[in-house]
Amino acid sequence: MKPKFIIGIGLIIGAVIAVMIFTIAGNSSQEVKVVDLLAQTAGGAIPDRSFKVTGIVVGDSIVYDQNTLDLQFDIVNTRDDLHNNLATAPRVRVQYRGVRPDTLVNEATAIVTGRVGPDGRLVAASSPDALLLQCPTKYQSAAQAAAK
Repeated sequence: MKPKFIIGIGLIIGAVIAVMIFTIAGNSSQEVKVVDLLAQTAGGAIPDRSFKVTGIVVGDSIVYDQNTLDLQFDIVNTRDDLHNNLATAPRVRVQYRGVRPDTLVNEATAIVTGRVGPDGRLVAASSPDALLLQCPTKYQSAAQAAAK
């Protein structure tokens, strides 16, 4: 084989690997629970990286402005926190810009991808999957449904 051909193949392979690395690094976010996020951002040191936070929606905290499409709500770590010690449970305020999802109700499981702002709020990204919700009644087990 000619040296020009080998160099060309090497450059193409190098470019493909570089694109893959930058794509993966740019789309990666650390998956954490509410208490883990609060522990990592304690002391005012807020890392400049994306988090994927899973928590339970506090229904009384939901605020939505239809004119600006600004949605804010709190999430706590577990349903136990929501039912037994809501006043003292660690919580994170989520800020999302977009139409309010129908499944955003009390006790829904929220998976929010975003960055922590300077005020401690989790600001959801602008991607379509930045806010995912599971309605608690829609995704219950057969045993839970039979118990009701």
